Amino acid sequence: MRSPFHSEQEAFRSVLLATLALIAVVLAAALGPTWLAPVVLAVVLGAVAVRVAQVRMRKLRGLELPVKMAPAHLGSASERRVLVVANDTLSEEALLSELERLASVPHTHVLLLVPALISPGARLTGAVDGLLDQARLRLKTALDRVGHDLVVGGGISDADPLEAVEDAFATFVPDEVIVSTGWERAANGLEPQLAGLVRERFAVPVRHLVFEPGSVTQEPDKDTEARYRHEFGEAAARKFGLKALAGAGILAAVLLSVVAVVQSSERDEARAASQATAAQTAGLPPIAKVVDLSVIPEYKRGPEGEKHDAFTTTDFTVRAGQPQQLRIDNTDTVPHSITAPEAGIKIVVIPGTHTYTLLVKQPGRFLWFCSFVCDEWAMQHPGYMSGYISAI
Repeated sequence: MRSPFHSEQEAFRSVLLATLALIAVVLAAALGPTWLAPVVLAVVLGAVAVRVAQVRMRKLRGLELPVKMAPAHLGSASERRVLVVANDTLSEEALLSELERLASVPHTHVLLLVPALISPGARLTGAVDGLLDQARLRLKTALDRVGHDLVVGGGISDADPLEAVEDAFATFVPDEVIVSTGWERAANGLEPQLAGLVRERFAVPVRHLVFEPGSVTQEPDKDTEARYRHEFGEAAARKFGLKALAGAGILAAVLLSVVAVVQSSERDEARAASQATAAQTAGLPPIAKVVDLSVIPEYKRGPEGEKHDAFTTTDFTVRAGQPQQLRIDNTDTVPHSITAPEAGIKIVVIPGTHTYTLLVKQPGRFLWFCSFVCDEWAMQHPGYMSGYISAI
């Protein structure tokens, strides 16, 4: 497996940035609203994609060349290894003659590499067997013609041609590379710029043999090689740019869809909660915004026939957690109170008409009483200076 990093420093930097990005996503998920984590993740992925696209575009246009690989010589000092890369030109007589000539040179070993030229569409559809068989047939035909089994070997590859060459360097370790292509780009042949890519990647001599059908072999001059590299770089950059734009569009569409789904889910949850609350309170008695009452000395007759101090309203129904306004007219000359220790309530009712807030935080039925000494009997009997608060 090829490492995506060119150095330990680059690998460390990438791991550090990935860790920081993960922390940002986790914090967004833990501290922010539901939709924030996907947005932060999309921003991180977008930043990574932009950086990768910038580096890729520079490499495709030749603005950032990779470090050349210089493999150590394998074998004795007199031994020479030659890698020949070809596909659609394998039937050319001039190329076969060059293979025979190389095979006849003492202490020379030749490896004929035939990339299968599998397109992305073929990889997606799985239609690779036919292309592999085609490459295998071309290789066998060329090897049968050249002979020299002891010094000439062959192999096919389903990888990208440049990657196939890299794999050959790892195993065959050539001292020279010969790339055979047509003069111009062909849909079913090796790209003419492959020789330039190999020359940029490896510190070994690279010969580029080009063919027109039925003509003798030629080697392009520097201007032609530069044209191949420029055309390939611009075409590859345009192709990559279109893919990057398509990927950005897909990412944006996915992000918008995720945010829309999350927001829709939140709205549905809020609507369901509202409906549940409405259903719970639909059957409850109505609650007045303001309750008017009075405190009147000797207002209400008791069972023994005497009149006692009393609140005109002693039972209150309130919503738990919602404030209830009480407008109380205390006609007495001293203060009284509505005190319910279990509900955490103590309202001091001073003489005169004033508005007070009754707030019970938890549901329940709570006894209240007047905590100021007034009519002792009335303070102990609900309906007089005592009563109940029902929080629902």
